[in-house]
Amino acid sequence: MKALLKVKDLSIEIGSKRLVDSIGFSLDENQTLAIVGESGSGKSLTALSLLGLLPEGSKVHAEKIHFDSLSLLGLEKKTWQQLRGEAIGMVFQEPQSSLNPSMRCGPQVLEVLQQHRSSGEATQEIVLTAFEQVLLPEPKRIFKAYPHELSGGQKQRVMIAMALICQPKLLICDEPTTALDVTVQKEVLALLKQLQQQYKMSILFISHDLSLVRSFADSVLVMQGGKIVEQGSAKSLFSKPQHAYTKGLLSARPPLDQRPERLITLADFLSDNTDVAIEPQSRRKQHLEKLYKNTPLLEVHQLRKAYPKNTFFWQKKEETEVLAPISFEIYPGETLGLVGESGSGKSTLGRSLSYLTPPSGGRVLFEGEPIILKTEYARQKLRKDIQFIFQDPYAALHPRKTIGQMLAEVLRHYKTKAISERIEELLEQVGLEKEMQVRYPHQLSGGQRQRAVIARALAPKPKLIICDEAVAALDISIQAQVLNLLNRLKKQLGLSYLFISHDMAVVRYVSDRILVLNRGKMETLQEADQLFLEPNNAYTQKLIDAIL
Repeated sequence: MKALLKVKDLSIEIGSKRLVDSIGFSLDENQTLAIVGESGSGKSLTALSLLGLLPEGSKVHAEKIHFDSLSLLGLEKKTWQQLRGEAIGMVFQEPQSSLNPSMRCGPQVLEVLQQHRSSGEATQEIVLTAFEQVLLPEPKRIFKAYPHELSGGQKQRVMIAMALICQPKLLICDEPTTALDVTVQKEVLALLKQLQQQYKMSILFISHDLSLVRSFADSVLVMQGGKIVEQGSAKSLFSKPQHAYTKGLLSARPPLDQRPERLITLADFLSDNTDVAIEPQSRRKQHLEKLYKNTPLLEVHQLRKAYPKNTFFWQKKEETEVLAPISFEIYPGETLGLVGESGSGKSTLGRSLSYLTPPSGGRVLFEGEPIILKTEYARQKLRKDIQFIFQDPYAALHPRKTIGQMLAEVLRHYKTKAISERIEELLEQVGLEKEMQVRYPHQLSGGQRQRAVIARALAPKPKLIICDEAVAALDISIQAQVLNLLNRLKKQLGLSYLFISHDMAVVRYVSDRILVLNRGKMETLQEADQLFLEPNNAYTQKLIDAIL
């Protein structure tokens, strides 16, 4: 089999730091090579070097980078422009930021085609055909739609169509499914495999999730700290991983067949500390029986949310219902998982419970008392009792304030005494050194930033924390650490969680019960393990079947 891409002794430096260190690999025609590793391992930099898109000031050293017999070292700008899009396509992680928000989707794809084809060959019909090939519904509507009018899966399919419009020989996919629901994720991967066979192209697939590439890649390359620590066929690497780092990445994913008392982390494997007890079913049953004998912490009765459809005062008032009347409870010490595809109403429900987005109807009782926010005191009490942890820890923290300053701000707001001592206590609770309080968010790793966000949520001593995709943006290994932390804090402090996620494996591991939403309506509410063993509706089964 002929090699389409050959890389030998590649190093990348930015400033004085060597971020990719003497790596080499090859990719055969019509094959898929996955590069996996944590953030900062050098995966994306390696991919960007193949497109000549490295940040300004980067230095590339290599003995060889050959693409289809062409050396990619020292290419002129004009040659790079010809290669990109035509011979090498790229699908980026976040379609929302990759697409022009002020330009309709069709013309954006057509623009790429026009750069590499004559005017007679670049037509709207070709774009519409490309939209059909990536299984976009109503291609003509999508052609005229702006990115914000499409779902996450639809935007990603537009990006795939754009990358494939010139039928490239090599497609580079940089975390193309990270922000997608499990069902859409599975569909996109199947689509890429289908298109690969159709166009006879090679795929370089970048991911931090080894389980994701198990059935997708032909070969796998594992990177850590800019170096290759293991590589081989997907079959051999998954059946018999050799390096501790690889074993750690594979084990950090929550298992579906059992419930360990804690997740094994990468640090456990590197220190050869992988003995973890499995929670017995009998103890699990006793825990749940005791849990549901208590009085509910939060009671939701026929809660609904709708937005006005008409904007002009003379028009008949109409509403778009995004959350149908829904009722459930959350008990003290319980984690209620909330799952569903994008657009199902998960985040809307979470924000409605905390009145960040006031509901349109229904009642919410907290500790038996109805939530009525008529006074400033009532609003302050609600914010104290119910806190949020959002998806992106970097966006959730003020870039110009230290972690200590942000914590102090919250503590002063709730008139906490002995602020310095309380800050140190909070940092200790989330596993951060007290010296971290003088650091700014950009000086912390992703896992440290999320711990800081959790510390801030704990500051007013809440009783309920709403976790809205709280681990979705984290590496698998960091995700395991944060999930262990949340479980530990739940036991220590008696917290309750509403855990919102599209990741079914994660939700099963952390949850006592799981509520499934589908287009704003509740499909089911079941005990977590039971839901996976005996789902009582087709939609829930679909979500479970999509787990990779």
